[in-house]
Amino acid sequence: MTCVFCQILADQLPASRVYEDDGCLAFMDIHPIGRGHVLVIPKMHAVQITELSTEESVHLFKIGNRILHAQRSLGWGVRGSHLLLNDGPAANQLVPHVHLHIIPREVRGTIRMVGKLALHLSGLMGLSHRRDTLNAQAAQLRHELQQQDSDLG
Repeated sequence: MTCVFCQILADQLPASRVYEDDGCLAFMDIHPIGRGHVLVIPKMHAVQITELSTEESVHLFKIGNRILHAQRSLGWGVRGSHLLLNDGPAANQLVPHVHLHIIPREVRGTIRMVGKLALHLSGLMGLSHRRDTLNAQAAQLRHELQQQDSDLG
């Protein structure tokens, strides 16, 4: 059976896509811990980050950093961000495919965020977010990433 992220890569499952290139895909987490929660995954199936080459790992974090800048430009994560990579089942990795969480933190909402994080770590996840909300956030992030590209030249 193919993992859920490989199914997203193959367009067998829907995802609110933020960014894609030859090496990775970034999309909105369907069970976000906070507004703008993005997952960045390598296109190559790997369960743990040590299965990726150094170049693939660096690229994953480079794209995560670009998304982090876009989130902050939008005003998300003005107080900080969580960059989270659960590496293997012993680290509470629930989907057996490397994935980097980029989670903006806003001024308020610490108690709610802690509750959502606890659900994530337990595997219960809670209710999924509405696709239209996730698509709107993905569109805002895509636009901001395009602005970054045009500012560079």
